[in-house]
Amino acid sequence: MSDIHGCYEKFIKMLNLINFSDKDELYVIGDIFDRGNKPLDIFDYIRNHNNIHLIKGNHENMYENFYKNKIYGVTWFMNGGQRTYIEIMKRGAAFNDSLYDYIANLPLYEIVDNNILVHAGIKLPVEYKKLSIKEIMDIQDEETILWYRGGIDHEEKIEGYNIICGHTPVQIINNSSENAKILKANDTYYIDCGCVFTQIDGKLACLRLEDKEEFYLSLIHISEPTRLALIS
Repeated sequence: MSDIHGCYEKFIKMLNLINFSDKDELYVIGDIFDRGNKPLDIFDYIRNHNNIHLIKGNHENMYENFYKNKIYGVTWFMNGGQRTYIEIMKRGAAFNDSLYDYIANLPLYEIVDNNILVHAGIKLPVEYKKLSIKEIMDIQDEETILWYRGGIDHEEKIEGYNIICGHTPVQIINNSSENAKILKANDTYYIDCGCVFTQIDGKLACLRLEDKEEFYLSLIHISEPTRLALIS
């Protein structure tokens, strides 16, 4: 899953829908924070389950930057961070310190079998076909992994691997809010279906890695198509 953005109830309903159990492994590829009203409930649930693995997203990184330097609060709050900030302040300074330590040490990506799990995407150099996966990932910087959208609409294939990413809602990529589903392009899977955004008929999506089966939870149905703008 990706980009749950505080939608705790939908997250739990999705776990029930997929019959998630202790025998399963779940990877959440970033952005549990901000916009929705229960970001820390999602954090608590993930932290209390050893078989759920969180990968850092740009919204977790915005919190991280704010913790280190309050000047970043403008950017974070403009992108929905105020809700997360309020919930953190309710829990106090000790929790805030513990949360920062956890977020700061999150991985930027995971490779599971032949799937590269990353929040936003990866930027492939011209000579990437001559490089190993380790070499490709070693040259990625944090900003690229957390924010990159440059590969959309001209995806390049890494032979033998899938790239699974979130960050950009498929409604933005398709410029349509109708029938949002996981988008596959040249073995890149975009799984952010805009869960928190009711104005674009947002859905929480889940992709099963073994066979690429897709699962969805709709929030509401929007009958009129919406003109879309880029969302961070």
